[in-house]
This record gives sequence, structure tokens and C-alpha cells, in this order.
Amino acid sequence: MKILNFILAVSLISSPSFSAISLEKFQERPKLIVLIVIDQFRADYLTRFQSQFLPATRGEKLGGFNFLMQKGAYFPFAEYDVSQCMTCSGHAIISTGSYPSANGIVANDYYDRVKKKIVYCADDEVNDLSPNQLTTTTFSDELKNSGASSKVIGIALKDRSAIMLGGHRADMALWMNTSNFQWQTSPYYGKKLPSWVDEANKKIAADFDKEKTWNGKKYVANSKLAMTLDYGVNISLALAEQALKSEKLGTKASATDVLAISLSSHDSLGHSLGPNAHEMEAMTLHEDRKLADFLNALQSHLGSLKDVVVVLTADHGIPPTVEYASAAKIDSGKIDYLELYRKVYDRLDQKFGKSAKPWFVASKYFHFYLNEEVLREKNLSASNVEAEAKRSLQEVKGVSLVVTKTDLEKGLFPPGEIGLQLQRQYVPQKSGDLIVIPKPFYFEKGDNVVTHITGYSYDRTVPLIMMGKKFKPGVYSQKAKVIDIAPTLAFTLGVIAPATSEGKVLDIF
Repeated sequence: MKILNFILAVSLISSPSFSAISLEKFQERPKLIVLIVIDQFRADYLTRFQSQFLPATRGEKLGGFNFLMQKGAYFPFAEYDVSQCMTCSGHAIISTGSYPSANGIVANDYYDRVKKKIVYCADDEVNDLSPNQLTTTTFSDELKNSGASSKVIGIALKDRSAIMLGGHRADMALWMNTSNFQWQTSPYYGKKLPSWVDEANKKIAADFDKEKTWNGKKYVANSKLAMTLDYGVNISLALAEQALKSEKLGTKASATDVLAISLSSHDSLGHSLGPNAHEMEAMTLHEDRKLADFLNALQSHLGSLKDVVVVLTADHGIPPTVEYASAAKIDSGKIDYLELYRKVYDRLDQKFGKSAKPWFVASKYFHFYLNEEVLREKNLSASNVEAEAKRSLQEVKGVSLVVTKTDLEKGLFPPGEIGLQLQRQYVPQKSGDLIVIPKPFYFEKGDNVVTHITGYSYDRTVPLIMMGKKFKPGVYSQKAKVIDIAPTLAFTLGVIAPATSEGKVLDIF
């Protein structure tokens, strides 16, 4: 009997506890959801720089990050749990609550075996750019599917970020045209920009060629460099504030509006400097202050934040630069595609005979696509060629392991977390015939000083804050996953979760 009592006590202690809320509280609906994603915002930016952020409140004025951390349900280290963390798939995971294997967004770009070319994740042959390749719904799509007369607007410097956050039924997605430095959209959302966007574009145009200074660095306002610095943050949040006022977001009694904002500048700067550069600290502090300005404008717009849900997260993290890691005595490096190709081609030529055509038709993000014409001409099975190429790729310094399409389609995933991550990421029609998994702190050689392309903690771990009157404020130690955001918001809205949602409703009520 004592043993049974002990087992029961242990099971009660180890079992998760879930709180219930009253029907009245459940039926309360926010008037506005503001979803803020900071591109490439590592989870530890909030913990490292917290002491330098504005106070949570200053009289009647709201702070930025400290305000959200104090007033919201804060998960310091939420996770993506996929094998490759990047912008397009990250934003799609946030809005759909599902992994790439279910939502179809495997990467920023991939090789289309039917079209025989590299395809961008937001490409649309009819409308130029749209969420057409997103094979499921978002939480805001389901909100509109419920019959709500909601407005949904996505804003980001990057088109893919605004589009994936907005979903199929967004009223508008807006992004920066870096050819003329004007906000734009695509025919998918309508033929004409709203007048308030035209006004924002006029203000940007008035800045043309004006020299500005940030963190000791001089730059011209209408330039690609400006978009990587404070100016990109400023104009993104200014447009979001204008959307609030002009579209009267959050003012309807009968429906919840959604404003989704992604701050792309953080990512652009991070790629060129790495997460340990002083400029990234300065960028985070600037975002804190501009976020505070936006939150105060939001409060002024609605009179209070009592009927607002604010969500803050990121689409991925970033590793340290090779130089930083090496100086810290951590094995690190860049993997050269030319070396990979040379080793593979030499081996395949020796094994199967030289070919006048290349063995690979494309490669992207460590996905390698075999040339089917060569296989047919030489009467070779894809599995045999994959096996030989795999042996060669695994000999390259910095490569942890290589998986093949043949094995993955047989369900032969590697053991442990990497295998689980691959299952969540793999899309048969889009993923490569061979996929390289680099060792920790190794990434592809390219134009960027550092890049995110793995499922290791530095790439997959991001902050998550959900603030609203239904949510219990506090720092939560239990693991949260990014796929939990959409179903939690759907629960808050009283609508079903997105079609392929795989997350859970967070126990924050």
C-alpha cells in the first residue's frame, strides 16, 4: 500500500497540471492582436541586455522589452525544433502552428523538380508574390473563416515575412521595394495601395539622399545600408503605427483585428557582424526604445491595452562568427560548396564514369539535387548515386552527417533530435536528394559573415512573450515551442486552430 501511495504521489508531481478558466473569461475576445517578430533575434538578447532597457513603466509611459517581460507570459527560451531555421519557414511556423513538413515552406528557396529551377518561397506566377505556396491556413485565416469581419495586415521590410505572417486572407501585406525604397504590395492583395501607404512613401521619398548617423556610422536614408540600421526599424514601426490609425484597427466591438509586424533590419545587420558585435547590442537597445514608442502609440490609439494581445518572438537565431568561436577555442568553420562539388564529382566520375553534364542540377542551403538526365543516360539508380555522393560529402571537414532522399522516404531518419528535426522539415517534393547536416558552429561559406542554417540551439532558440488580460504574467520555465503560438491565439479567439496545427495551447490562462 505504501508503495502504491508513493507511486501515486510521484505521478502527481511529475504530471503536468493544467488550469481552467471560467466560461466568461474564455468568451472575452481581444479587439486587436499585435504580433511582433524580430528577425534573427536570439533568445539571449533579452537576458544579456535587460539592464540597459527602458524601465517597464515611466509614470504613464510604457517601456519596451521590460514592459512586455513584466506584463506578459515570458518564455525565455522557446524553440523551433526543425533542422534548418530561416526566415520564410520561421514566419510560416509562427502563423500556422505547424512545421515545414505540414505547411510546405521548407526554406527561403528550393529547387522545383517540375519547373527545373530554384523557386522562391513567396513566388506566384500570376500575382508575382503571395502566400500561394503555404499549403495550410494561419490563425488569422481561421479567424476570418469563422465569419469575423476582421482586418489582417502584415508589415515587414522583407516580402516573405509580411506574406507568411498575413496568410491567405490578409487584407494587405506590405514590404520594402529596395530598388526605389518605397512600400509596395502585389496584385494578390489589390491593385492599389491605400492612401496612408502612399503618404508613408512620400515621407520616405522626402528623405532621399539625406545623410543620417546611427551609432557613429553615417549613411544615406534611401539605401540598402539604411535598411540594415535604425532607419529600417523606424520606418517599419512608423508604418505599423499609421496602419493602426488609418485602418482603425482594434476599434470594432464585434471583431478582432490582427497587425503582424516583422523587424527585418536586425537580421540584415546580424548577418554582416555576428551576434557578439557591439552594433547588435546598440540595435537591440534602439529596438527597445522604438518598441516603447509603438506601444505608447498603441495605448493612445485605443485608450488602454486591456483589449489587446501583444506577442513578441523571433523567426530564428544565429551562431557566433567563426572568428569569435575560434578565439573562444570552439571548433568552427565555413564549408565551401566548391570543395563539396569537387569531392563528390571526383568520386562519382571514378565510380560511374565521367558525364558531360553536371551530377547536380542545383544546391541550396546544403540540399543537393541530382541531375535526373544523367541518371537516365547512364541507367543509374538514384539510391546508388546518393550512397556514393553521401560517402564523399561525409569526408568534408565540418560535415556532421549526410542523409539521402531514399533513406528518408523509407523512414530511415537518424537517431535522436536531429532525426526528429529532419522529419519536421522534410518535404519530399522540395527537399534535396542529399541533405548535409554540418557540425555545430559550422555553416556555409558565402557573402554573409555568419548565417543560420541548422537546428542547433543558437539557431532554434528564440524568446516568446504573450501579453494580454487573459494571460498570467510571469517567467515560465517549461518548454514552449514556436508552433504553440498559433493554437494559443486561436484558443484566445475562440476559433479552431490552423488546419495542420501541431502545437498545443500554452498553459498561461
